[in-house]
Amino acid sequence: MVTRIRKHLSFANVIAMIALFVAMGGTSYAAIRIGSKQIKNNSIQSVDIKNRTIKSTDIAPGVIGATLQSSAGQVSRDSGPTDVNASQQYTTVATMGNIAPGSYLLLAKTNQNGNTLTDGRCRLAADNDADYSNRGLRAQGTADSHSLALVHTFGGTGAAVLSCRVSDGKWSTADSKIIAVKVSSASSGVVGG
Repeated sequence: MVTRIRKHLSFANVIAMIALFVAMGGTSYAAIRIGSKQIKNNSIQSVDIKNRTIKSTDIAPGVIGATLQSSAGQVSRDSGPTDVNASQQYTTVATMGNIAPGSYLLLAKTNQNGNTLTDGRCRLAADNDADYSNRGLRAQGTADSHSLALVHTFGGTGAAVLSCRVSDGKWSTADSKIIAVKVSSASSGVVGG
């Protein structure tokens, strides 16, 4: 039996066997022996990491940033109010109530027309925050569109109210809408320019 092995034992076979053992043992050595101390800082790149192998628990909070998680709601009113007399007080056009606590981007739009040449003014309000829009309305003219936007954080259940007024004559609105988009956080400030 020993002679049979010696017959097939050549220099090339011995080298091939040694190479095979080194190759098989080398990767297991690397897997066992290479750790964070052996890896140079900032040397691992995206191409070095297998796709879908890193989980959110493997990454420190704030490294990548928060995932945008949002939800949205909408209320609309096809027409009305109509033939509202001029006043310095705002008249409610649409209300979105029962808005859950949290931060929101609030958007509103309405088309306002008047029966005389006057200024139309609309407001989107949430608690003490508000956005205003002014339009010059034409006598018996085409409706002018008001678009309003507001960032607001509700401490409890809240409401967003779209309301309008004019200085002279009567006014009406149509195609009114309020949209609330919940966002992870919100901030606002005043800029000069």
